[in-house]
Amino acid sequence: MTEKRLLIVYCCFFAFALVVQAKTVSLMCSGYDILAEKQTVRTVDISTGRAEIVDCNLNKITGTQDRLKAFITNEKDLQNIYENIRPEDRHKFYNRIQQQRQVVVELTAPLQTETIYTTTKRYSTANLAQHLIGYLDMDNNGLSGIEKAYNSILKNNGQQINVHFNVNGNGDIYGDVYSTTSTDSQVLSLTIDNSLQRMAEGIAKEYIPNGSIVIMESATGKIRAMASTPVYDANNIVSFLDDDNSPMVNKALQSYEPGSVIKPLWAAMLLENGYNKDKIYYCNGYTTVNGHTYHCANDRAHGPVDMAQALVVSCNCYFIDRQIKDKGFDMLQMANQMNFGENLEICDNIYTAKGNFPDVIKIENMGVQSSVSFGQGDFLVSPVHIAAYINIFANNGNYVYPQVVEGMYSEMTGRKTQEIYSYKSKRVITPQTAKTVKDMLIQVVEKGAGERAKPSFLSGGGKTGTAQTGKIKENGEEIFTAWYSGFYPADNPQYAIVITIYDGGESTYNAAPLFKKICDSIYYLKFADNNSDENNM
Repeated sequence: MTEKRLLIVYCCFFAFALVVQAKTVSLMCSGYDILAEKQTVRTVDISTGRAEIVDCNLNKITGTQDRLKAFITNEKDLQNIYENIRPEDRHKFYNRIQQQRQVVVELTAPLQTETIYTTTKRYSTANLAQHLIGYLDMDNNGLSGIEKAYNSILKNNGQQINVHFNVNGNGDIYGDVYSTTSTDSQVLSLTIDNSLQRMAEGIAKEYIPNGSIVIMESATGKIRAMASTPVYDANNIVSFLDDDNSPMVNKALQSYEPGSVIKPLWAAMLLENGYNKDKIYYCNGYTTVNGHTYHCANDRAHGPVDMAQALVVSCNCYFIDRQIKDKGFDMLQMANQMNFGENLEICDNIYTAKGNFPDVIKIENMGVQSSVSFGQGDFLVSPVHIAAYINIFANNGNYVYPQVVEGMYSEMTGRKTQEIYSYKSKRVITPQTAKTVKDMLIQVVEKGAGERAKPSFLSGGGKTGTAQTGKIKENGEEIFTAWYSGFYPADNPQYAIVITIYDGGESTYNAAPLFKKICDSIYYLKFADNNSDENNM
């Protein structure tokens, strides 16, 4: 009886052990199945998710060209796909498809047998504002310009398209392939106006081999156009690295000798110090200071001139003789008010070149004062500096700081999600002084430079400048920087405009006519409809 009971107990225990073992194995297999399923989930990026850059009206600057992409496996009709890939990409595609079972490929045309995903090409061959925008490295990080300055914002806020699928132990896809698209993408808006930018770039490419055009909104300091030449291809920057004309450098942010475009500032300084603008000065074409003789352009004697006439004919001697009488400190103060010799930050981490203005010791030297009075000597400024300076006469004596970024916007709703632009200004001269010099600059356009700068509509105000660089070309000729700075329209200025042409020769013949072209273009783009009734009368 005891043996029989023991046998029954043993059998029960053995059966229980089998049940426990089976359950354990079942749980382990279930766990391995779950783990295996998790390990086989795959996700492939179709788009980078980098936010696009747009203009002030939310029109695209980057991403203006569509790209067709497809998710391809090596089980498909690769020959048909191969023929619809750009020739330069075919070798890379062939190598990748041999190494991997699934790849994303860009197509030149849609394939009916494939699911097509529409994304965008970051830079087109004629990308607007390329020097301001900058370019990316191979890892999709910004290397220069806006792309670099706002890299963290741009990299994480664009539209993301992903393909999801499962693969088995052999790497074969099983189950459904599906895609997801982010719905919260944003764009970075610049102050650039695409219509003005396109116009400025067109003029710069045709007439300015090396230089820039800056168009700044007078009331706000928002830069509406910033064109730099020569241009480069952001999709192939290696080809431009060794170019002597530095096509990848934004010339609007570089520094140059300003020449005579600086004379209106010294006119304002004299007026602020009580100088009589109607006092006559007799120009013999030259003047001597501390044993050094300075000349007017082409040694021309201008005869009797008052302040307004001195600006019209750009008389060096007038400003030399009016400046050198104990006005060094006043010149330095005025230069400091214009931020000359300092970097201007036009947005987060993008600055103009610092340039240079003589310090408090040097400016007391009468020879230094003489050179600086007509924009020469130890004096360098950027076109953006000049735009902000010339704008004080259009803006009632207020200096408005230039800026190039508006903020972030939802790509779906167009609503602003982050404000970046912040108006900043300071008063630097009285409204009366600003108006007096403004009226003189209108006379310069109406009567000076052979009237080559005179707009066809609404008039404008401005000043030429032909600056010596001290550099000599191989043919023995000196290199000059040709400038024109001004505002438009004359009666109610909306824009400050600065043209810079390195190795541009005489500004009267090369820079002044471009001011007219830009003003006429602005008229047709911005004002023509409002003035059509008046023009028809």
